[in-house]
Amino acid sequence: MAKKLIVLLLIVCGVSLGQGPPQNGNGKRQNMDAVRIWKLTESLELTEDQVNKFLPLINIHERKIRTLQKEIEELSKKGVELRKAGDLSQKDANKLIEEYTEKMEEINRIKRDFIKSLPKHLSPDQQMLYLGFEARFRKDLKQYMKDRKGTRGANRRRERP
Repeated sequence: MAKKLIVLLLIVCGVSLGQGPPQNGNGKRQNMDAVRIWKLTESLELTEDQVNKFLPLINIHERKIRTLQKEIEELSKKGVELRKAGDLSQKDANKLIEEYTEKMEEINRIKRDFIKSLPKHLSPDQQMLYLGFEARFRKDLKQYMKDRKGTRGANRRRERP
């Protein structure tokens, strides 16, 4: 079973890394998502059955969140454009604020419903690990980037006469 999981992870990583260069910067996001899913699978010690059932649910959940986040970005751009044009009225501001809060409430509802569905797919230990996973992953990634940046900077300083 562990071998199957490793093969699955290698396939996911291989497919994401084996693609051509990104056309619009989306490739980096896909690679990061693949690494994140790999680390999640590793951290939660998901069984093969859990991988097959839970990971597609995560993908659907995250796709919904990303769609709403893009809509929020568009609202923000619209507000900036109206402001720059000098056409921003209180009525327009109220409308944009209302749409923004509705989108944020929808994101929170989707997240809440997903968290409440965890017991259907994960053990209690896995549920608690999942709740803290995103924060740990971001912290580890930030530290990795900091260490990597420091290493490159140190190497450059050594190379100079």
